[in-house]
Amino acid sequence: MKNINDLNSLKIFKDVVSAGGFSAAHKITGQSRATLSRNVSQLEQDIGARLIERSTRSFRLTEQGQILYERSLEIFNQLDETFSMLESQQVEPSGLVKIAIPPSLLHFYNFSEEILKYMQQYRKVCIHIEATNRQVDIHNEGFDFVIRARTEMDYPLDYVPVFLARMELCLVVHPTWQNKIKDTLAETVENIPIITWKGTSGITHWQMVNQDQQNVNLKVKPRLIVDDMTMMRSAALNGLGMIMIPLIYVENDIALGRLMKLDLDLKSPKSMVHAVHLGQRGMRPAVRHLLDWLKDKTVHLR
Repeated sequence: MKNINDLNSLKIFKDVVSAGGFSAAHKITGQSRATLSRNVSQLEQDIGARLIERSTRSFRLTEQGQILYERSLEIFNQLDETFSMLESQQVEPSGLVKIAIPPSLLHFYNFSEEILKYMQQYRKVCIHIEATNRQVDIHNEGFDFVIRARTEMDYPLDYVPVFLARMELCLVVHPTWQNKIKDTLAETVENIPIITWKGTSGITHWQMVNQDQQNVNLKVKPRLIVDDMTMMRSAALNGLGMIMIPLIYVENDIALGRLMKLDLDLKSPKSMVHAVHLGQRGMRPAVRHLLDWLKDKTVHLR
């Protein structure tokens, strides 16, 4: 090996072989096939030996490639063990942690307050929070983890979700619409305007659950689409239509009679809040420490 920069090429070689090819490695690592191929070719040039026999139909290690692959596994396993040992010797977490979280979740069960308490207690940790509803690319944007709410575990295979809390969704509407509520939700959405979190200007779908706990996709035509919980709630309070929203945001409104909670044939699904990361390998101590803190602070919400 010529220099320390070759360690990156060696890791890419290991990842490509472990994935079973360049296309599979591209999906797992997020790096382009061209970048992966270029690094492996550079490694072959530096070593002076062919490591992979590749064509459009096959992917096979040469004898030298098999030897290097087995040794690379040992090398990176030893590195992981070394990092873990160093982490265990670190008295106080330090460094930067970069997080993305939807604005509505920042205040869900006081996530924002817990993060501020963490920073007060661990003063060597810096935290960069991007409050956003956009789809974040953890691979390429440098985020350590992303906090998300999902009704289904539809994450990519290489994403690791850490369960933080359950979130109950509900359907609510202003009391002035009471006479428009029918026996079924399908009939009701034909009589009351719909306000949705996301969708299109035409037909969109609500995923509901029937009495047999089976998923049902209900077609709705929203009058208002907005990716902000506060505005959704305000729209419902002003009588503009029906919303599906986490119960925690409208509990007081329901208790005070400002909004009505619908109890019809189809129910809102349960949602789960996760912190999603790319796995423990290579995770910096401060990131793991903050994740453990959040898991501990939300244990009563599961």
